[in-house]
Amino acid sequence: MSPELQRELLDDFFTECEEHLAHIRESLLMLEPSIGKAQADRTVIEALFRNFHSFKGISAIVGLRVAEELAHATEEYLREVMRGSLILSAAGVELLMLATQRLEQIASAFRAGQSLPGTDVLVENLQKASGKAEPEPEEDAPGSASPPAASVEEARSRGLVLWKFTFIPSKQLDERGININSVRTRLTERGEVLRATPQVRGEGKVAFEFIVGMKETPTEIASWEADGITPELVDQPNVAAQRAEASLQEHNPFIAPSHVVRVDLPRLDDLMRIVGEMVIKRSRFEEEVNRLSRKGELLDIGVLREINTGLGRSLRELREGIMRVRMVPVAEIFARMPFVVRDLARESQKKVRLRMEGQQTEIDKYLIEQMKDSLLHLVRNSFSHGVETPQERREAGKAEEAVISLTAATNGDSVVITVADDGRGISENAVLRRAAQLGISVPEVVDRAALLEILCAPGFSTRTDADRVAGRGMGMAVVCNTVRELGGTLSLETEEKKGSRFIIRVPLTLAIAETLIVSAADQTCAVPQNFVAEVMPVTEEEIQMVNGLEVIPYREGVLPIIRLSSFFRLARRAQERMCVLVLNSDRGSSGLVVDRIHGQREIVVRTIRDPLIQAPGVAGATELGDGRPVLILDGAAFTSGAVRPNLEDTFVETN
Repeated sequence: MSPELQRELLDDFFTECEEHLAHIRESLLMLEPSIGKAQADRTVIEALFRNFHSFKGISAIVGLRVAEELAHATEEYLREVMRGSLILSAAGVELLMLATQRLEQIASAFRAGQSLPGTDVLVENLQKASGKAEPEPEEDAPGSASPPAASVEEARSRGLVLWKFTFIPSKQLDERGININSVRTRLTERGEVLRATPQVRGEGKVAFEFIVGMKETPTEIASWEADGITPELVDQPNVAAQRAEASLQEHNPFIAPSHVVRVDLPRLDDLMRIVGEMVIKRSRFEEEVNRLSRKGELLDIGVLREINTGLGRSLRELREGIMRVRMVPVAEIFARMPFVVRDLARESQKKVRLRMEGQQTEIDKYLIEQMKDSLLHLVRNSFSHGVETPQERREAGKAEEAVISLTAATNGDSVVITVADDGRGISENAVLRRAAQLGISVPEVVDRAALLEILCAPGFSTRTDADRVAGRGMGMAVVCNTVRELGGTLSLETEEKKGSRFIIRVPLTLAIAETLIVSAADQTCAVPQNFVAEVMPVTEEEIQMVNGLEVIPYREGVLPIIRLSSFFRLARRAQERMCVLVLNSDRGSSGLVVDRIHGQREIVVRTIRDPLIQAPGVAGATELGDGRPVLILDGAAFTSGAVRPNLEDTFVETN
């Protein structure tokens, strides 16, 4: 097999992996209501079975044996549930979720060329759950240090080190108050008791074995031995350390290659229809050119205009069709988040429910790829910093279960994605104190925009140490920069004890944009229309200086303005009348003063990726057909300073 064909095969494999895992996650969320019922939802079970079966088949094609075996074990369990010989249990659903996560990890490791995670214990647990494994003896062999696998897989995945403690009761120990109950209490305070097994030994003695998962090695081993408790390390130290380290490494929940887009056949048929119409129009245009080349023929302007209009219409349809091909639902990102929140909640005392809306909202594939890590961080950020413990929520008069909302909606030529929580909100005083400790400059007037600017400052964090959720290298600074590079805006709404809301607004696509072509001091620029609220004339006499800022009268108030010529440090021409573009963002409004507006144009956007030529206020470049480059302005940059605040800017509490 040629390398090109092999790469193409693997790209298809990873894409199908992601599709099947997305369907599996969706079905698993629908499966939980069937727990404990005599007959589980057969439609959901069959859907799960088909997707695991398909995953097994594609894994066999590429020789991924461990994934094939694990998917087969899930099939066996689901088959027994479908037959009615097994009642779906919470433990069974947990095994299916662990298997899904492990399949995801295997595919990610295979794509990255890393060592594959093991599946032996998980396969064995699934076989036991489905009744396919050999029954274990009721008593463990004396001196055995191997705990039952079914109770420790999840603990090991969280990096806990397994210990076995053996306690043999005696009359002397009982007189000192040391008995089975006190020993269990002592072990529970130091770790998680996974299994407690009584054993009958020689001469009628009874011993109790405890399998305990601990984060750290106990320091009081000597005193425990004096109290009749014999410790024995189950996991070797180096293996346990590797497991602990692996549990802290964030696996990538996005498997499919970014350059692959799945397209429905009707969309391709539509593109073929448009291309066919353009071929016909080109043939007609060629016929007109040939006719004009003959002597004595007159130029028919009407026919040429008709052909030009038709080609323009077909080009617009073609552009819209190609955009639709590039568009994918945001569910590609959203589908991962319930499992992220569920894993985080399982490893903490917090109770959290994720609510998602607008999953079918479509956005450019490139934007999906660029934003997935940022959204993942914002969800983790809400869980870590926003959501309180159940006790804290009770004391605050809230329900024990917190709600994190993830919503997406189309607004004109933009997509608005919101990550909100009903947690503790952001304390302005705490942020300012932390900023002072870190030496970050604080503006005189602290509004929500200034607060967000501090939160997004490089190196800023309210945490002094990293944990399972925070401090993982994806700070708010990276989130803010990513959104800005995509031509979008990030805004914040927060209220203490009520919650916080991060709002991302990005264009539907970066390929083609509707713009206004403007000029100032002979510099021509393009301004994206999604930032422009209105256009109005202004004279030099109407511009006033207030507190060092130029403003103009605007809607029973004033509007801060920025001269485009001054922004680019160009010589300003004296001009009686100028034009003001009122630019809107989530912060508010400001005016961009230009000499002239040349018209509306549809442009091809070329982003500037070279950091050496990137400049504030410039989002990219294009050309208008004459070969000369035209800068595309970043509307958000012109509303980053003094603005006219949004009057309707209020925080809405998440229900």
